[in-house]
Amino acid sequence: MKVEIPYGRETITLSLSDKLNTVLLKKSEVEGLRNVKTRIKKALLNPIDSPPLPTLAEGKQDCCIVISDVTRPVPNSLLLQPLIEELKAAGIKKENICILIANGSHDPVPEEMYEELIGKEVLKENIEIINHNAYDDSQLKELGETSSGCPVKVNKRYLESELKICTGLIEPHFMAGYSGGRKSICPGIVGIETLKVFHGVQAMGDPRSKSCQLENNPVDKIAQEVALMAGCDFILNVTLNEKKEITGIFAGDIFKAHQLGCNFVAKNSIVEIDSPVDIVITSNGGYPLDQNFYQTVKGLVEAAEILKQSGVIIMASKCERGIGKSEFIELLLELKEKGIEEFLKSHETSETFKSDQWEVQKLTQVLEKTNNIFMMSSLKDEEYKYTFTSKINCIEEGLEKAIKLKGINAKIAIIPEGPYVLGKIKSAKER
Repeated sequence: MKVEIPYGRETITLSLSDKLNTVLLKKSEVEGLRNVKTRIKKALLNPIDSPPLPTLAEGKQDCCIVISDVTRPVPNSLLLQPLIEELKAAGIKKENICILIANGSHDPVPEEMYEELIGKEVLKENIEIINHNAYDDSQLKELGETSSGCPVKVNKRYLESELKICTGLIEPHFMAGYSGGRKSICPGIVGIETLKVFHGVQAMGDPRSKSCQLENNPVDKIAQEVALMAGCDFILNVTLNEKKEITGIFAGDIFKAHQLGCNFVAKNSIVEIDSPVDIVITSNGGYPLDQNFYQTVKGLVEAAEILKQSGVIIMASKCERGIGKSEFIELLLELKEKGIEEFLKSHETSETFKSDQWEVQKLTQVLEKTNNIFMMSSLKDEEYKYTFTSKINCIEEGLEKAIKLKGINAKIAIIPEGPYVLGKIKSAKER
């Protein structure tokens, strides 16, 4: 069997013996939509549970369009052009339109990456581009608290805009159920005080805070309440196939349109298997999600979901930009020194919260399942000490080591797209 594994901006061809006990977990094959630009315009004019965008824009003086940062493969160039055209046609001057990058707590997107992020044609429009900064109080406005006591601070420019639009990609999200929709607002454009609870030990540690689960998900509940407090007039979300082609367009109400998109993703991205496996071969979905080890945790979390205790994960993630921010590296070292239990205790309140701790907390959930993680990446040898993984030069090397640990009859799951596909163990009744 031959399988294509995304790795950075390329793919790796993995050849596996037919004698191995393997199962392949892939999305349902969904063709990319034709005439995408026409379909997007149609969606703007015939949205889900919302007035058409031109109707919403009529009489408005300004508009803020929220977009994802460079860690998400959102086809912004395809989404933004028709949006801007409709806004200008409705009477909003382009100098009164701003594009707000929903960085959450991530580093700002440098200007030299703007063209890659939004496309050459949109960049030519000279629309104002703003990097959201969760740590800059001057950018934020306080709105109160959620029902769980989470303080709500949201980007001031967004709140003060007469027309608020959120764009994004709907895909499985390893703690919030699905990306897109309300996630553009929280965590995308909120302050660090909000993130301390949204990404806190309690919410993140709840077993319902996981991929493709919205019901009773405490992380998603915070996002919903923050979105209601901040407001959003319109969303334009899409879904993608493994070729990064648009397969669905979901425009309109922030909750109704997003839910339809989530249903579409669930139908195509959840793959059931009978029982846990001994070995998982996976990736972090290729570029842009495998830019660093920080993002790679997402793929490790999904792999661990279907892994037997003390099983083996083989991860291919380019990590061309290294480990992640210095704060993340410091937390990884702290985890090594303290161990899981003491680490979580050290960061369970807002007062002891540190940026990026949520990604380390999710990593601890993987480490509670297994310490047998082999990773192929472009990281330097000395950087591997931060990752809780062992270096391999190719996937085949990892598989050879895994079989030595688990035996030639080990059950092997291959998830080429990593975090974009959710493996789910069937219940006893379903088998």
